[in-house]
Amino acid sequence: MNLLDRRRFLVLAGGAAATTVGAQALWQESAAAASLDPAPFTLGVASADPDPSSVALWTRLANDPAAGGGMPDRVIPVGWEVAQDEGFTKIVKTGVAQARPERAHAVQVVVDGLRPNSWYWYRFTSAGATSRVGRTRTLPLAQDRAEQLRFAFVSCQAWAGGRYSAYRDLAEQEVDLVVHLGDYIYETAAGSLAEFRRLHALYKSSPDLRDVHARFPFVTVWDDHEVLNNWADDHQGSPDGTPWAERQSNAFQAYYEHLPMRTRPLGADWKVYRRFRWGRLAEFSVLDTRQYRSDQACGDGMNTPPCDAMYDEDRTMTGPEQERWLLDGLATSTARWNVIAQQTIFAKFDYDLGPGLAYNLDQWDGYPAARQRILDALQKHRPSNPVIIGGDWHSAWVNDVLADFDDPTSEVLASEFIATSISSGIGWDAAVRQGLPANPHVKFYEGGYRGYVLCDVTPDRWQADLRIVLSPGDGASAAYTLARFEVRNGEPGARQVGAADGIAGVVRDGTAGLINAEVLVRRADGTTMIRTWTDGNGRWHLFVPPGSYRLEAHAVGYGSAGREITVESGGTVDGDFTLEPIDGPFAGAGRYLPGPNAEGTGKDLVIGNGSVAMTVAAQFADPQLPGATAGKPINLAGIGHLDQLDWINLGLVATSRPTGTEAWQRGLVRCDQVAADEAAAVITSSGAAAEATGITVATRYAAADQPWIGVETTLTNTGTAAVTVWVGDAVDHDGPGQRSGVPGHGTISTPYANPADYRPTGPWIGMTGSDRQTYGIVYEDSEFTAYGNGNWIMSLREVTLAAGQTWTLRRRITALDSGTGTDPWAVLDEIVAAD
Repeated sequence: MNLLDRRRFLVLAGGAAATTVGAQALWQESAAAASLDPAPFTLGVASADPDPSSVALWTRLANDPAAGGGMPDRVIPVGWEVAQDEGFTKIVKTGVAQARPERAHAVQVVVDGLRPNSWYWYRFTSAGATSRVGRTRTLPLAQDRAEQLRFAFVSCQAWAGGRYSAYRDLAEQEVDLVVHLGDYIYETAAGSLAEFRRLHALYKSSPDLRDVHARFPFVTVWDDHEVLNNWADDHQGSPDGTPWAERQSNAFQAYYEHLPMRTRPLGADWKVYRRFRWGRLAEFSVLDTRQYRSDQACGDGMNTPPCDAMYDEDRTMTGPEQERWLLDGLATSTARWNVIAQQTIFAKFDYDLGPGLAYNLDQWDGYPAARQRILDALQKHRPSNPVIIGGDWHSAWVNDVLADFDDPTSEVLASEFIATSISSGIGWDAAVRQGLPANPHVKFYEGGYRGYVLCDVTPDRWQADLRIVLSPGDGASAAYTLARFEVRNGEPGARQVGAADGIAGVVRDGTAGLINAEVLVRRADGTTMIRTWTDGNGRWHLFVPPGSYRLEAHAVGYGSAGREITVESGGTVDGDFTLEPIDGPFAGAGRYLPGPNAEGTGKDLVIGNGSVAMTVAAQFADPQLPGATAGKPINLAGIGHLDQLDWINLGLVATSRPTGTEAWQRGLVRCDQVAADEAAAVITSSGAAAEATGITVATRYAAADQPWIGVETTLTNTGTAAVTVWVGDAVDHDGPGQRSGVPGHGTISTPYANPADYRPTGPWIGMTGSDRQTYGIVYEDSEFTAYGNGNWIMSLREVTLAAGQTWTLRRRITALDSGTGTDPWAVLDEIVAAD
């Protein structure tokens, strides 16, 4: 065990329990960890941007990082040494740098005169203290054959997701360099220099991050969160009112002070795109897709339909100068592998499974003309083996980059690998998974884990290992290879090779794979550890620590299946299931309706048949419906789909007409009894209207061999006087791309803040999303007013009940695949026409 590895062992063995846990305890680390980075070198050491004869070195003096540095307000000399060996018996370069207070006492040194393709060790000294020993290397000469390059690329390391166990795993690898593609920190509202300095110091409090920097040279470039979420050239605002140029300048300055760089920012201007070459083997073009980009179009959203402005030919992700630099480099490169290292996803991804389009407009999808210019250059100049690497989206991807993404059979021009985040969480995993069938060029996707990509490159092949950790906040979390892909020289397109660690399988209906089946891993106590959903071919994979578990598979329209499994270290556990179609209607507890938003538990009641299933709350309580969730639908999905429903405020009874943005929450009914008759496939609930005194409400859900569930709600006036109430139902869809529909008005996409009245021409209200599933409530008649917006929709009718009178509202609830046509509501009209 060499000196560096021994020191790492001390940190991991002695410091794991005592490392920092937050901003209030930044530097309360173990003695072993502190000895690695003693004051004033508490932020560690780093190297970056090597070339064949030089490398940039960095440290920052900080006696008290949590208090702004704690250094005297004067220039402090810092000695540095570079040696050919870890013991510094062969010192080749020395010097003295000046740590200046106006630069937060950061030290930047470019050491030249080094041998190509060689490892070196370096350290700093100041006032009798010596930093830890860092290790770095130079690049091969451009004309060298260079038989192998082993590197990793990373992105997105939100502090809230730490303590960076993915970096611990990376530090245990042997790589030549690390490419960091952005989101090194995550900004706050404050735009001051002091705040950006505080954030960088906070992130450097991770011993695992400092360790990786000390082990390998980095090539770093920012994305958005180093400055402000989704910023673009000439951004107009800062949350705290700081002028934009000042915020950008402060962010750049702090970035420079905390990472080794060859150049310095000039206020709010800093050219950081650059190129480096690993002999004749690989050339990397490292892009800056923030500083020069056109502002995002069409509202700058995820899962957003395109608008005309998006297709403007002049829109750019890189700015004209950088774009020309990139295209010229691709046209003239003689390297075997040509790498475009950038921040986001380059390949097209349509979130809408129907005929519509929905994109993430902060990625290259929001800049189609700029992307096409690069695709045209790849097709025209044919650089050898183009590979695109990126991050940003907190998930692992492998994509074929097509000449024409609208034609899945078009030529594959390049391969794309996207690294999942080091620690940043993901809230859009389900939206991506459900969009996968519309994007066959996506060869692999997984958003459930944090990690990085480890690449091994030779003249004959590019191998990419997607490395993941199970718990990014646990410094001792086990690491696995999620998948391994290979691109062969001269053959564009990645191929999965070898078996992955963990559990993997296919959920089938006979011989065909089932899309959108849900697979659960349960602990011994019955709680869910992790879940995932099958792709368009029924495939799935998961990772859990070694141990014994229960594995289950569920799909709408099919009976569930499960078995006990044992997971061991290494290898793949067989997770195949064959599910049997449901024969006839059912109702009762103990079933499971799958979906990323599913809220029901085993104690809630599920009703359905081979076409549709719905959960009626018996125990689950939604804070949006205080004390009134019982008896209401909370999950709903059709065959081949997953639940996207929030809930249906079914059988609402209000004393005045509900209006306003919170109208969906009016007219609550509080049920005191919810029961299932399994033999009759019926669920019943009974209770009273919360607003209307003396009005009791009973609802009956009945399943038959039809793609819907029949519902009858009976109101009874138990008082001695007539009562006038507003009655109806409200539907809230929580899935991606949510939109409302009313017959005669088509799709409603009005802003959420402006609900409106809609007089229906047919007897239904509906909601849909980008998963090509339509939710509908079909009534016996159309004597009601629809009210709502793109976020929710409700039906309303005024009813007067005499003393002792009853009145019944009858309708059918359904969830249907809307098909590939342009009208997602046609399936509801078909139900009406079938009567």
